[in-house]
Amino acid sequence: MFDYCLRVFSGFCNDQFKLCRRLYDSKAVDDDASSINSSSGSAHSRKINVKPVKSGPRVAHTEQFLCKGGVDTGRLLDLSRKALYSRAKAMGGNVLLDEQWDCSIRSSKIQRNYEFKVTIHYSATVARTFFPDAQRPVGVEAAKGIKGLMTILDRHEQFCY
Repeated sequence: MFDYCLRVFSGFCNDQFKLCRRLYDSKAVDDDASSINSSSGSAHSRKINVKPVKSGPRVAHTEQFLCKGGVDTGRLLDLSRKALYSRAKAMGGNVLLDEQWDCSIRSSKIQRNYEFKVTIHYSATVARTFFPDAQRPVGVEAAKGIKGLMTILDRHEQFCY
């Protein structure tokens, strides 16, 4: 009797899991993720009339953040730029020229916990000049975010070259 009840209950649970999976998959196709994209546009150079003493290679830095509650894109851009600038300093540069960034914020409509995946790709040319670096991302005005108190849950550097 116990084996029979166990088999019936297992079959019932299996059917319920299949039904839930089918329902989840159909929702995932319809409204899995909404995304907000923003960009600095074409490459920006802060100092138009400044000629670098020494110009280096173009480097790029891509990071993925997991945020909760909101997204302050300007702050995340600042963090990514600082990581890129520290790499440029290790290469012998003291300024970033021709800066450009792209940002993508993805959120799942299925999850109600207000978590967002933010991917930032920041690139610039490493150079050495007599003028100091601005220490601020270009085109921050174009950055789109999500209002709320941002908490960074996780941060991953995808690649840097």
